[in-house]
Amino acid sequence: MNLGLLFFFKYYNFFIENTIELLNHFHLRSNLQLLNIVQPIGISFFTFQTIGYNIDVYKGKIKPTKNLIVFLNFTSFFPQVFAGPIERGSKFIPQLLQKRVFDYQQATDGLRQIAYGLFKKMVIADLLSYRVGNIFLNYESFSSTELFLGAAYFYIQIYCDFSGYSDIAIGTAKLFGITLSTNFKTPFFGKTSQEVWSRWNITLTTWFRDYVYMPLLFRHKNSMLWRIFCTIFLFVLIGFWHGANFTFLVFGLLNGIYFIPHIISKKSIVLRSALDYLKHNNFFSVVSVAFLFVLGSVTTVFFRSANVKLALGYLDRLFQLHFTIPSPYYIKLLPLIILFLTWEWVQRNKDYQFAISKYAPILKPALYYILLFGILIFGKFVDTTFIYFRF
Repeated sequence: MNLGLLFFFKYYNFFIENTIELLNHFHLRSNLQLLNIVQPIGISFFTFQTIGYNIDVYKGKIKPTKNLIVFLNFTSFFPQVFAGPIERGSKFIPQLLQKRVFDYQQATDGLRQIAYGLFKKMVIADLLSYRVGNIFLNYESFSSTELFLGAAYFYIQIYCDFSGYSDIAIGTAKLFGITLSTNFKTPFFGKTSQEVWSRWNITLTTWFRDYVYMPLLFRHKNSMLWRIFCTIFLFVLIGFWHGANFTFLVFGLLNGIYFIPHIISKKSIVLRSALDYLKHNNFFSVVSVAFLFVLGSVTTVFFRSANVKLALGYLDRLFQLHFTIPSPYYIKLLPLIILFLTWEWVQRNKDYQFAISKYAPILKPALYYILLFGILIFGKFVDTTFIYFRF
């Protein structure tokens, strides 16, 4: 029933539209019609939470709650209902059942996380969005250098946009005495595709892993080909979850293919040794991080494009390797981006990247002022929304 609601509101028109196109291709008529459906707010997130809850209850991992208010809070807790994190009943429901008292340290920590989330969204993501939009809209008139900047900027934009929302949601929950799951953990510094995805939209990927991938894999868990199929199928589903568009299917397919070396390494001692060497050698670690950033930037072209044809046109133009010096409008944000990524690297082992409660008393106020004045001076306050509100 949950999947049926999700399919109807999110994917009905996609399948009907493509069925009509297929029938028209063979000169067949149909009475199928598209529906003007208003999609409920947060449907992807609260349906996934309730599906996970149903499965956990069925398998005896948790006991069903008999408190309707608690259950409704679990399914539609307002800070995270729009775009996650996707919570598990085993972690979230006990917090709702117990008495909560105001915790000053938790609240101030939440405010810090909210402020950093606003900075990522309103300064980094929104400043990049104008440049990204212009490059993708007029890609035929840009050089390879500028097209790569556009792809890299969008990769950073979507990270700051989505992780910024997650920080705001998690920080807001802390004000109510609720601890939500970490959803991002500096994914740009992953040394393998597995590491990158284990740090990106963590609650979604672990949800698919636990409720789709592992049960599917268990059927033929010793078969490498079956593991490869399950992995690619998993990422195609993750891609399709983002929206009813072939671009998301291609995005998921490519990311599944990038996982194949990791799967093979489980059976190949030589490949496993090579991957371990890459991860632990300082020089090759830097090379791996840079390569995966470039690969991620190029792949997210499909995520950003309106259709596959435009994505392929963008990549074709990019790989013509026509290099020029970008205009100042597109490179003047680079110092800010480099400074931001450097800060993320310094704070990579923290629960979130503005966890500065243990910093020196003199340094903390300075960082607060830098962050807040950065938002007030450079932040975009109009004509903006979160990218993941569409999903």
